[in-house]
Amino acid sequence: MGKLYRSSWQVCLAWMAIVGLVFFQAGAASGADIRKSSKETCVLSLEGEIVSGDFSRLVEIAAKEFLGVDGESSARDTICLNSPGGNVTEGVKLAEFLYKNGVGTVIDEGAECYSMCAIMFMMGIAQGPEVTFVNRKLHVTGKLGFHRPFLALKEESLISTKALAVAHDVALEDMSKIMLLANNLVPWSNSTMMRPDLIQEMLGHIGNDFFYIDTVEKAGRFEIELIGLPVQSAPPEERAYYACENSFHWQVGLMKDPVDVRKFTKPVTQDESVVKLLKTADGTEYYSVTSSDAGYSEAGCVIAVNGNGLQGCGYNGMYNVLLGQGACTVDNFADRSWGINQLASYRPGLTLEELGGAATSADATSPRSIVGAKASATCAVFSKTGEREIEPCEATLNINVIVDNRRSDRYEFVWPTGNKTILARDGDFFTINGKPSIPYADDGYTLCALNSETRNRFCFKL
Repeated sequence: MGKLYRSSWQVCLAWMAIVGLVFFQAGAASGADIRKSSKETCVLSLEGEIVSGDFSRLVEIAAKEFLGVDGESSARDTICLNSPGGNVTEGVKLAEFLYKNGVGTVIDEGAECYSMCAIMFMMGIAQGPEVTFVNRKLHVTGKLGFHRPFLALKEESLISTKALAVAHDVALEDMSKIMLLANNLVPWSNSTMMRPDLIQEMLGHIGNDFFYIDTVEKAGRFEIELIGLPVQSAPPEERAYYACENSFHWQVGLMKDPVDVRKFTKPVTQDESVVKLLKTADGTEYYSVTSSDAGYSEAGCVIAVNGNGLQGCGYNGMYNVLLGQGACTVDNFADRSWGINQLASYRPGLTLEELGGAATSADATSPRSIVGAKASATCAVFSKTGEREIEPCEATLNINVIVDNRRSDRYEFVWPTGNKTILARDGDFFTINGKPSIPYADDGYTLCALNSETRNRFCFKL
């Protein structure tokens, strides 16, 4: 895990030392194209370089098209952004308008938002008399990049010291306004609209060297909702593991080496496993997760997985952060847990490019994916001592689902007793109930697998 970041006021001092009037330098432009959007994802759209006068035009069209609070919040008032950035002074006014008027921001499929546009995007919010929340969405195929502002001067231009002093004062004023926006608290949170480490990363990138929001971890850390995500078909044990780790680390900072469940592929006993099934009740599976930070201090969670729903509670002593109301058990889970965003169930190092590829249509020659299909089956277990159990069972199939650019298959079998056997494939790695397994063919059965820990063989026939 990286070092904790400097406080906002220290970052502010660093930023205030910059002399800069634009985030993007280009030829003459007539201004951004601001109009009513034809897309369902947003009410208005802004495309092109930001120049003086764009603020007035946005205010004018917003007065006609935005509905304001609909009784609960202003979440329906949204603007799609597709811009390389531009004039800071004008961009600051646009960003202030978005934040103060509760306008949500969207970077839609294939759109790009850099520099001053990125600052505007981070001000996306919804407001209401009783509900207020961050409202900014990035499509997995969109681009969002931050870099340091700079003074736009032509090569070898001469400029008077008085003019430079004026430019310096204007830049400082604009940076001060952006910092005030950035340091506004995220509603119902101790976080800020732009976290200090995001500002720090932005200041460390110059010119065309952008700091991109290009991984699940960066989106989660900086509280950016991803849209266009593929179907999450990872096993519940894997989702529980990432939900615990991400929920802790996203409160602290970016990890130097993001956690990866694939590092825990060696056969282990139930007592050694970092993810343990504690209880199954009413379709919900409760898992105990030991964080990679555990050791000298307590670090772990209880995570409940019910379909696509996630809830959890826990404590990480290394960073003194909580999930929900802190450490908990299955018995007090309902009182101490809270909901977890689905994004937290993904591998943090997964890139948006990988997600975007998985979200697109498969090649016509690829095998057809099967998601959530139900079927009657025959299940069999053959023990290493020669005992066997053969029973009718009910199967739920998720076959040929592409996750993280790897084929993923998941077969969930429910025996007459209500017990479950889960056979899963992640790329070339197979598991039975989370334990490493070896698949093999057997006449009369669709597929068999050997549990490398118990040495029992499981087979099924559809």
